[in-house]
Amino acid sequence: MYIATFYDKNQHVNCYFRPKITVVSSRIKVVERGLIWSDPGPLSSDSVDFEKRQGDMTVRSPHRDALRILFVLRAGGSPVEPPSAEHALIFKGEVRLQAFDFWMRNPDYLAAELLDLFAETKDKSYYEAAQAILDDEEPDLRRVPMARYFFGAYERLDDALSLLRSRDLIRITGTKGANNKVLETDFVLTKTGYDTCSTAVSQEPILQWYADRAELVAKVAGTMGGTALKQKQYQRASYAETTLGGVIPAITEDVRVRLTQLQSD
Repeated sequence: MYIATFYDKNQHVNCYFRPKITVVSSRIKVVERGLIWSDPGPLSSDSVDFEKRQGDMTVRSPHRDALRILFVLRAGGSPVEPPSAEHALIFKGEVRLQAFDFWMRNPDYLAAELLDLFAETKDKSYYEAAQAILDDEEPDLRRVPMARYFFGAYERLDDALSLLRSRDLIRITGTKGANNKVLETDFVLTKTGYDTCSTAVSQEPILQWYADRAELVAKVAGTMGGTALKQKQYQRASYAETTLGGVIPAITEDVRVRLTQLQSD
């Protein structure tokens, strides 16, 4: 077993202490037991409007990444064995995390997976979830593009993970093999991290989207590991045919056409 700690390029994280969760002057600040994430971009004067505006939601920042990843770890985590008073869940595999994050950041691809599940199971809830994603214009308003590399969609998350680790919301561990080669990186969600998700949504309902979307992604992923999820994502031609280092293109119109076809069947 090993423990890995990530730092940003300046070898520190930009956090300070404050006792509660607030949204102040349209800067989303998530605070729990001393943690504050401040999203300093050019934001709207209204925090709800900020969450809906394309120009804001599609811009990456370590703080927004950290918030998204925290909800992903909670939705996709499994019980820690043996149980621990400090640890709530464990999310196994960095490849699996990247696969989850791709669907969080590309709602049209998530909608396509939901339609596949609808075609397979005839469970109308999958169709309705896909339709809601398009009706709410999430592919335009929530999309945060990712590039394709050798093993699929990938984005360095070191800064976001350092924010989470610095406030003990997560622990980073895993296994090593021969010659100290890392075989798997795992992410342990602490009880503090788990409770942060609940408190954030309770005090700022605008953050419910992250919780709902992460749960939907986890439902699509099921029990599959990272390699299986990447293979599943590679089944989309637009994804697989993206040049190395290129941005994976949107498939919104394809999904919209398929929604119409399935509705008429």
